[in-house]
Amino acid sequence: MMSTADLKIDLITQIAGITDKVRLIELMQMLKFESENSPYITNDEEKQIVAEARTQIANGESISNDDFQNEIQKWLNK
Repeated sequence: MMSTADLKIDLITQIAGITDKVRLIELMQMLKFESENSPYITNDEEKQIVAEARTQIANGESISNDDFQNEIQKWLNK
């Protein structure tokens, strides 16, 4: 297992190798999001998606994580 210092060095090295500006911006946004202490505020569209998902779950229209992972593995192995 890598030490924290080794992980930081590896991360810095990987970031230094990224030349795609869009990817760097996305990475910066992710890091900022992770460091914020404020709660995430959902918009109306996200609230609607969550409500639909809850309805689907309540109606038994979902699969277990294990079944989902198995489907992904089957798809990736094709």
